[in-house]
Amino acid sequence: MATTEEAPTGLVLPEYGPTGPELIRRRLGPRARRALVATAAVVLLALVALIATRSGDGLTTLEHRSAPVFTMLHPSGQVRRVRPAAGELVRLRSRRGPLEITVTVRKLALPAYSGSVSGFLPVYADRHMRALAAEVPGFVPLADGKARVNDAPGYQIRYRTGPESRPTIGIDILVVPEDGRRDGVILRYRQTNPPRALGEPARDLVKATRKAFRSFRFGLDRP
Repeated sequence: MATTEEAPTGLVLPEYGPTGPELIRRRLGPRARRALVATAAVVLLALVALIATRSGDGLTTLEHRSAPVFTMLHPSGQVRRVRPAAGELVRLRSRRGPLEITVTVRKLALPAYSGSVSGFLPVYADRHMRALAAEVPGFVPLADGKARVNDAPGYQIRYRTGPESRPTIGIDILVVPEDGRRDGVILRYRQTNPPRALGEPARDLVKATRKAFRSFRFGLDRP
């Protein structure tokens, strides 16, 4: 009567010698094995953190929780939040060589008005432009008109200041949470250019900073 041999329960047949984990247990003492396990855990955690970072959009959420409540996004590696100047609620800054860009938010308290904000803001914007002309040397208005910032009504003013060799391009948006409201903000973008044309890295920085500028949204919902 023929006999059958039982199949080995391990993954490695006995004739092929001990397995890798068994060799490690033989060669390393208990303390060394614990250190090896700890190192593997650290590597695994670092890998998980790296995957989590890359799977996101790389943007930092900025929440201003006191009135007026608003949210902005900015790429933390390119656009930094810095100390606000007098009268500012938030200041973001980016720089590459002589290229300097700032994004600021100030409170806007409109006077009492009748009718819609879309009808009143152009009148108030004219007053705002006169104040800019008196405040900023070399102020030159470029364009103005209605604007919406993530569904909030506003009015935009584009202008240039400074010398021709190093001009500053400015955008001021007077924006309110909704029609009929008077408590809004002045959302400001200023870009001081170098004398020469911008290279590709500088253009990428401009795009990133303008995205932060346009990400402004009233409330605490992520833009």
